[in-house]
Amino acid sequence: MRYKTVEDVIHEGRAFHIQLAQKYGEYEQLATDKRVELLLDQLKRRENSMAHSLENFHDDLTPGALHTWVQFAPEGREQQFLQRLRNLDIENLDDISSLAMDIEMYLADQYRDLAQGAETPSARDAFERLRDLEELEEHTLSMNLFNLRDY
Repeated sequence: MRYKTVEDVIHEGRAFHIQLAQKYGEYEQLATDKRVELLLDQLKRRENSMAHSLENFHDDLTPGALHTWVQFAPEGREQQFLQRLRNLDIENLDDISSLAMDIEMYLADQYRDLAQGAETPSARDAFERLRDLEELEEHTLSMNLFNLRDY
């Protein structure tokens, strides 16, 4: 655990979404299965959208909320997820789907934990809003994956 500001958490989250979008885009160009290609395109667009949402979210917060310190910020497992993505079989729809869902659940859980440990109302509210955003993305991804199986 380490100290971070709310702003640090937002910037790290945005950078993570950008890295995911880039990798999904690379894999989309290499995929030969149409369903895999469609999934990777959806994931790429979703990650770009999340990066943009975090940028807007950052701009909407007050400087006081952004500069609030979080005492027990998790180290994060983003690098582990990026490694899993680099080692992924890009023709395996189930593996890609599983990884994408694992990432969404991880992010929602991380924001939930940060909200619970936040010492100020502004930080708690920021992390709760981020958790809500990730939970919505998790639900949307789940529905898209279900629909993709019927494609």
